[in-house]
Amino acid sequence: MAVWDGLIPERDQEIYRRAGFAREPSWDGSPALLIVDALWGFIGHQPVDVLEAISEYPTACGEPGWVGLERTEEVLRFFREAELPVVHVCASAGADSVYGATTRARRTPGTGTRAYEIPERIAPVPGELVVPKSKASGFFRTPLDVLLRNRKVDTVLIAGSTTCGCIRATAVDAHSSGFETIVLSDAVWDRSPFSHAVSLYELSMKYASVVAVDEAIAELGKRRDR
Repeated sequence: MAVWDGLIPERDQEIYRRAGFAREPSWDGSPALLIVDALWGFIGHQPVDVLEAISEYPTACGEPGWVGLERTEEVLRFFREAELPVVHVCASAGADSVYGATTRARRTPGTGTRAYEIPERIAPVPGELVVPKSKASGFFRTPLDVLLRNRKVDTVLIAGSTTCGCIRATAVDAHSSGFETIVLSDAVWDRSPFSHAVSLYELSMKYASVVAVDEAIAELGKRRDR
């Protein structure tokens, strides 16, 4: 069952099916895991309802962020054990002063330094790249494209937040840059369940494959075993 079932009208889905949109992902390339904005400011320090979480950080997603964090930790563990590339792509606390705010609403994670910290359970280890970004896409005015190509990466799996914002923008740019693009449906999160579902559906029809963490690990495990 897809996360958008029950939200996207069946007629709309039929239009895309008949037109031939969407396809199965290819698992034969050289993958890297991109963890985008998995920061306390987009999660919140307690697994609470989003309306409570935003009292700490206006960008926090609350409980969905904690669920996504757990799934991100799971896929991250697989990538580390398989010795596959991992890149942490993170909003920068000082980016607004140079490039302007990430969104028109100028809602930033907050003034406290912890807002921009990566939770310890998924914190980078030696050898993992950290790429600061100033806008929604992890590819906008960053060295991400070059860093991936230098490591012979042609497939990216994307985790993090938020689905309708930085995940969507990064996935579109990854596709536009020629990467096989896979969004991990249960390792990305958003403050709005509706925006989360619609964004995943639209990405799956045009720019990315959308799969759950368990499926991705199983498919990459088969490839590794071969």
